[in-house]
Amino acid sequence: MTGLRLLSFLLLAGIFCCGLIFPVGGLPQDGIPRTTDEIHTAAETILRGEILSYCSAKYGTEKTVHLTANQLADAVRYYPEYPRRITDTRNSTILIVKPLGRIVAYNFHAMGALGAEDLVVGVANSALQDTCVVPEIKDKVNIGGGGPYEPDFEKVLSCRPDAVLTYTELGPGPDFFEKRMPEGVPVIRMDFIRPWSLVPEMNKLGYLINRTDKSNAYEAWHNRWMEEIDSRIAAIPEEKRVRVFVDIWSTSFTDRNNERRTAGGGQWYSYGRYCTDGGGINVAQDITNPQSTVDIEWLAKQNPDVILGVIYDGSYESANNTVLKAQFDELLSHPTLQDVPAIKNKRVYVLSYRYTNGLTYPAARARVAKWFYPELFADIDPSAIHQEYVTQFLGSSYDVTRQGAFSYPD
Repeated sequence: MTGLRLLSFLLLAGIFCCGLIFPVGGLPQDGIPRTTDEIHTAAETILRGEILSYCSAKYGTEKTVHLTANQLADAVRYYPEYPRRITDTRNSTILIVKPLGRIVAYNFHAMGALGAEDLVVGVANSALQDTCVVPEIKDKVNIGGGGPYEPDFEKVLSCRPDAVLTYTELGPGPDFFEKRMPEGVPVIRMDFIRPWSLVPEMNKLGYLINRTDKSNAYEAWHNRWMEEIDSRIAAIPEEKRVRVFVDIWSTSFTDRNNERRTAGGGQWYSYGRYCTDGGGINVAQDITNPQSTVDIEWLAKQNPDVILGVIYDGSYESANNTVLKAQFDELLSHPTLQDVPAIKNKRVYVLSYRYTNGLTYPAARARVAKWFYPELFADIDPSAIHQEYVTQFLGSSYDVTRQGAFSYPD
């Protein structure tokens, strides 16, 4: 019997005959394991399939993708906690056979919320702005990059990572890491910026890095506030809903005083959703032009009750609301808009992108809903919701009412 055949036989015998695999129940409806029993059930299914794929490829006629002999040996060693498998947000299959202990987190934010700073060895330069709330970041290797800029790949390799966590599209490109990382180092692509995928992404990552206690807690916190907001907004009749224009970083994209950039239905990630999630009616819902720009005269004719600004500025490290206030002042003083209800009633509000496009979305959504319907949400304190996140998930004493720039006016 050859060495490989012997290995296969021993694996099969050890797994199926010596009781390493045991039935422990089913998986949740979304297929993402959360409990110990679910993790063991998933490991059983994954390992059995990988062993069969290995044997079929080595000794049969099927040509299938499979784990190597060494990877299978590790999977057996760490069973029943591993192997673990997810489909990331880019729809790539990520399979690990043992705990991840050295992660380059080009996209760091979820690692802090999952209490997994100890697993991180390198971060993008842009993550350093969060050291005031997650001080552990300053001790990580700064691999450079951030935004669309490429990291220093030599520094990435110097971290000796066993996984890379990055965005699906943002960052240095869709295949930057995949083309360069050594074989066997998975590139996990998740964003943690879209409202509809926050919980699934957190649950997948929590399972993958063995932080399901934290991801379960985040899901409970997230859903508690989202359901509370949902129930209140559902009671608002359509005819009493505020009409809203969403103003997206207009001065950052054009220096023309007669144009504004907005969000139509399904455009610009979730920016239009800030309006609808807050119970508003987006007056630019049907805008489809590629640049999502509108003439200022068009905006004036829509007579929105509220103008909701979004700006790529502000964060935990920001000292004040100066830039957010600048967008507020610019809109409020625009000569063409002086007869618009939102301007006459001073119902202009500005949100930081860092507040809305991230794990703090329930707090940002509560802020928007309260701006739209102050009486209905009079007993809801968005800053308190935000503080819950910072305290419970980041373990920080950072005070969101005294530090940072997240919205204007508060």
